[in-house]
Amino acid sequence: MLDLVFGGVLCFISTYVGITVKQYYDKRYYYLRDFREFAIALEDNLTYAKDNISTVADKYLQNNKGGFAKCLEEYSDEIKHSTKNDETTDGIFNVKYLKKGERNFIKDFFRTLGTLDYESQLSRIKLTLKESEHLSEKALKDSKTTGVMFSKLGLLIGIALMIILA
Repeated sequence: MLDLVFGGVLCFISTYVGITVKQYYDKRYYYLRDFREFAIALEDNLTYAKDNISTVADKYLQNNKGGFAKCLEEYSDEIKHSTKNDETTDGIFNVKYLKKGERNFIKDFFRTLGTLDYESQLSRIKLTLKESEHLSEKALKDSKTTGVMFSKLGLLIGIALMIILA
């Protein structure tokens, strides 16, 4: 009887680890998707309304929540208080569930934001949109394949441990 209880606990733990890994991949996808949506909003607002970056960020934050929105809110506060520099930008966008290349891509985008002339800024945003689309699609694919695999593998390992111990 005790073996069955112990096996059930191990099954639960194994399944929980699998689901946690799946959430990691989901957070990565949602963060990159939200970054892309912000870049689209930024391009639209700079092209038509010619709003400044903090205004665009505030408009975006009114309708969005999540990991990227928290980072963007912190970044917007840095802009408003004129304390934005490379170190604070790096600290704000140092998200643990993004790959190193994705983190550097986002950090570089926000470091150069507002430092280029109007035309260069728009072309930089368009290039960012193309690259972020690719990153977002890859993150979605990873979430659907690797993330789902880990959640199922966690459950399968848990059941196998339970059978072995029973």
